[in-house]
Amino acid sequence: MINWKNRIGKPAAVVGLSSLLAVTAWGAESFLDHIGYCELGKHEHLAESNQLARVADKFAPDRLADILHVRIEVTPNFKNRTVSGETQITFEPIAQPLSKLTLDAVNLTIESVKSTQEILDYTYDDKKLIITFAKPIMLGEKESIAIKHNAQPKQGLYFRTPEMGYPKTDTHIFTQGESHEHPHWFPSVDYPNEKFTSEVICHVPKNMVVVSNGRKLGESFNKKTGLKAVHWIQEKVHVNYLIALCAGNFKHISEKHGELEMNFYTPASQINEAQNSFKETREVMVFLEKETGVKYPWHKYDQVVAQDFVSGGMENTSLTILTDGTLGVPELEDTKSSQGLVAHELAHQWFGDLLTCKDWSHLWLNEGFATYYTHLYKQSKNGHDDFLYSLYRDATGRVMRKRSVSLPMVYKGYKDAGDQFDYRAYPKGSWVLHMLRSQLGVELYQKCIKTYLERNALKSVVTQDLNAVLEEVTGRSFDQFFDQYVYHGRHPDLKIVSSYDPATKLVKLSVSQTHEVTDDIKLFAFNTKVRFIVD
Repeated sequence: MINWKNRIGKPAAVVGLSSLLAVTAWGAESFLDHIGYCELGKHEHLAESNQLARVADKFAPDRLADILHVRIEVTPNFKNRTVSGETQITFEPIAQPLSKLTLDAVNLTIESVKSTQEILDYTYDDKKLIITFAKPIMLGEKESIAIKHNAQPKQGLYFRTPEMGYPKTDTHIFTQGESHEHPHWFPSVDYPNEKFTSEVICHVPKNMVVVSNGRKLGESFNKKTGLKAVHWIQEKVHVNYLIALCAGNFKHISEKHGELEMNFYTPASQINEAQNSFKETREVMVFLEKETGVKYPWHKYDQVVAQDFVSGGMENTSLTILTDGTLGVPELEDTKSSQGLVAHELAHQWFGDLLTCKDWSHLWLNEGFATYYTHLYKQSKNGHDDFLYSLYRDATGRVMRKRSVSLPMVYKGYKDAGDQFDYRAYPKGSWVLHMLRSQLGVELYQKCIKTYLERNALKSVVTQDLNAVLEEVTGRSFDQFFDQYVYHGRHPDLKIVSSYDPATKLVKLSVSQTHEVTDDIKLFAFNTKVRFIVD
């Protein structure tokens, strides 16, 4: 995901993770050109100012039930900016009989709760919906619940309507689930250690377009309501925050990568800019399949532009939603490129969607990979110097800045999941991968990543999963590498002093690490090379 503040009437206020320029206004080097390299987490200021204010460590919650399938059927009311519907959840106990099922649901109006198993009672406190069954559900039994609900969501699902000042011709809704926003419009088990298949059915006026994850099952029209129902299904498991829905007055253009359909949707008035903005999608797709050694894993790939999207881009499974700031005509190409944004979000379809971090402390497995593979794509497209400059900006602009915080990349003492979306997950994560690739060489590194992807496909992952593959494939130990760069904070500061003795014709070279060493920051062990340039 790429975050920056709302840009209405303003220059881009926050950009930056991959190149790690903190802020770039409209100009010679547009913020959109850096977006793929520059993701600045919207809560990074909190991570910096509160770096010592550690709270209780956070871990992935228990999974008492295995969520198998989620079916969401909703009807948005565009004038009132409300959404009503029914969510059906199919589940089964994991290790022991299940007497209660707890769902995340924020500020919903719960109209009814029904189940295939008799319900004794349910309680709701505007955050959690707890359903108690009359008898415990036994192991091996698959049950389902159906919850009717409505809401006027302030997060998770967003309206763009004439009443809000948007053109009537562009009326639409879009969703944004990461990190924990979806419970604002439907009840669910909302944590990335839970994966399931899903369906989305949306009822809209006949002339509107509906796009969601996976494969489109069909459309039907109800003469009584005057609405059509559009039905989508995601047949491979994914996590809750990757569910997506866009509906409204969209137009689109299409292309194919082999048999894979790729569609680019924009609000109706902006369709003429789609061709220029998304022209590299197929090229990025070809590169990522070759670089990872793993075919694109989903049924189709759609990109939908939303007006004043709440982030830069979001990598929902098979459906990326993007800011309309990415759109531009060819004449602005030198100042406003979508190259990095398109590459970053498409890389997430492997790193973040096919494999998803088990909890937010391992977020770098999503964002570090997406950042680094954006750099690798730009290397293939723009040359090695562009690649090196991107890494240089990452290091000097964010990772090695003087006020750099000392938190490790894998850190469980955060207050809010959004605090993890900072320079540690994006550019430092990218640099960790670059160091690994540099040490192993391209071919061996690629073999490791292909194994990592194939072994953990459709699963939740932690850093140790990557470490285990690296050690198995290479025969080398990476415990110390991960301990000092991932599980401890910061980076080494080096002071290098050299002197030449004419009598012996020898150079004395002294290298010392000058950063403060604490329980959280270690002395670093690493190999390096020295080059002497004479005359």
